[in-house]
Amino acid sequence: MAVDPEKYESIRERLKIAIDYAPVDDSKKESVEQILFEHLIGDLDTLIQDSRPPRLYIFGRSGAGKSSLINALAKKEVADVGAVKPETVDSDKYHISFPERHSNWDVVDSRGLFESIPADDEIPGGTIEAITEDIEQYDPDIAVHVMTPDQVRAGKQDFEAITELQKKIPGGLPPIIYCLNKIDSHLSPGDEWPPENNEALTSTITENLDFFAGLVEEETREPFNRSAPVRGYTFYSQSDIEDKNPRQVEDLRNIGVFPTYLKEEPYWNVETMSNLIGDCIPEEAVLQFAQAQRRDSLMKKLARKQTKKAAGVGASIAGMDMTGISDILLLTPLQIYLVMLIGSFSCREFGKDTAKEYFTELGAVSGAGFALRKVGGFFSGKVPGAGQAVNATIAGAGTYAIGRSAEAYYFDEEFIAPEEFITDGKDIIKGMI
Repeated sequence: MAVDPEKYESIRERLKIAIDYAPVDDSKKESVEQILFEHLIGDLDTLIQDSRPPRLYIFGRSGAGKSSLINALAKKEVADVGAVKPETVDSDKYHISFPERHSNWDVVDSRGLFESIPADDEIPGGTIEAITEDIEQYDPDIAVHVMTPDQVRAGKQDFEAITELQKKIPGGLPPIIYCLNKIDSHLSPGDEWPPENNEALTSTITENLDFFAGLVEEETREPFNRSAPVRGYTFYSQSDIEDKNPRQVEDLRNIGVFPTYLKEEPYWNVETMSNLIGDCIPEEAVLQFAQAQRRDSLMKKLARKQTKKAAGVGASIAGMDMTGISDILLLTPLQIYLVMLIGSFSCREFGKDTAKEYFTELGAVSGAGFALRKVGGFFSGKVPGAGQAVNATIAGAGTYAIGRSAEAYYFDEEFIAPEEFITDGKDIIKGMI
């Protein structure tokens, strides 16, 4: 299973009902609803209700492994199973369907276009016109340039061609991620694999990455994974991608370079590249990109992001003047909603049974059973009002702790009591308020 937009809308309405049951005047209800729907649900509307297929533009020379990359990212042989169909007879746009995942991808293969760029001559006008037409027609979220180490060493003109295209195409090319494929070509018979087990191969791959960074004249580079620099460089800081989408940064066009092995399973480093693509594409394209691949790392990122947002919303609710009622009355539906969302990100059904599964375990561990009563009350339209008012830090940290506990439960099949995450939650909330 995965997040089904239709079921999301149903639960969204339940959250409204829960707010309506709060025994406060209408102005306070409106304030709570504004906080929930503007700061949390609004983002989820973009992520889920406004969700659309990611648009990937793949280019590179023959033999680089463009089709292999798509298959590896999709985690299935899409061409062999008939999941890829040309949109029109002459189009290079393919619609890849993942019906069991409520997801679709749009992929544009520029086959033939980049091949027409000669090694030692100017770019033919027809090539520029064709690529310009592709960009204008398909409006890709991101471009992936697939190359082999040999093509990089011999292909300085490819980078010069990209620079020229950036100048001549109105608005330029979309942000580009470079895939340095077939890094096993440096492997000698009998050598250790994967690269992390082979110091000489790791050194050679790193040299290739450094050489590549020099060709594209990127002065700033840092490992995407600091504990494993051999897995690729980004040409920006991590805070850049967290604060803004590269599509909105005019001078950020070359996102990074990542080595891969795509010939056969087990593929190498595809998940690292997938994580970067997921970081860089627009918010409304993230869910279908991530869900289609069944990659826990991508879905965990979504879950953690929503947990932090929900924690901030919880702190805001507790910070309001709600004299005479318990904040728990309003925090309960928020926390249940968060648990359902995290469960759905782990491929459970987006619904009450998924939340009950976690809260039943929480009630059993705590011995009080209060959590299960909260769930039952929420879905019957009666939100329990037991408890006392809490301050913003405690409310936010508690919401964060429940989200992290649910993440461990659904993704790692491990129950960790929310109390274990309270300290981290307090630190995060202190940074918000």
